Amino acid sequence: MYIESILLSQLLSNENLIINHEKYNQTETLVNFYSQRHNPKNKGIFHDMLEALGESETGLISGDSRQYNFVNPQLYFLGKYQFAEILLIRLGYYNAQVYFGNGADKNYWRGTWTGKNGINSKAEFLNSPDIQEKAIREAFDVYWQDINYLMNQRGKSIDAYLGQIKTFIQDGKPRTIKITLSGIITAAHLKGPDKVVDLLVNGKVSQDPFGTSILAYLDKFGGYETTPQDFLQ
Repeated sequence: MYIESILLSQLLSNENLIINHEKYNQTETLVNFYSQRHNPKNKGIFHDMLEALGESETGLISGDSRQYNFVNPQLYFLGKYQFAEILLIRLGYYNAQVYFGNGADKNYWRGTWTGKNGINSKAEFLNSPDIQEKAIREAFDVYWQDINYLMNQRGKSIDAYLGQIKTFIQDGKPRTIKITLSGIITAAHLKGPDKVVDLLVNGKVSQDPFGTSILAYLDKFGGYETTPQDFLQ
């Protein structure tokens, strides 16, 4: 339910995006690097993480088709992964000048749909499981590009954090979490790539509009066998 208005990937040229994608092309070395170094005791594979995320976002069990039709009754996030207006704008499915976090107090969906992947309305999006599964992968890829970009801007590398066990302070209490790719990418879905970088670099803990801590996602969804190639499938 990412609602931050930062659009850093748009600062990158198409050429740079292609270069970044090539950097993370699937190879045996890459898969081994992420699965063995960063997730030595994994909870499952990428698909399992998505199913766990869908359950958490909707409150409906894995395999329940109603996940895709779910609309949050308070702030009107959409679907299995609780997409916000800003995220679907970012991904090219939706257009709006006023949206949640930018002049609106909820996701009112008063803008227009672009027709990307055949989606021309909110109803079509809610009734298109395949597109929602595609869109969450697109979102994760954008988050990953942003995290790397922001880390580079600070003269750091995300690879220096992956696999580390770090202790954060939340409400005056320490919380120790192992940093894994599945954890940081879902934490970015909750609060945005910039907040993930602030957490890792500065120890700054943030929360979503419902009071869910970024640490909850970093921990709960960490440890799934995940590589950047999963985001491009």
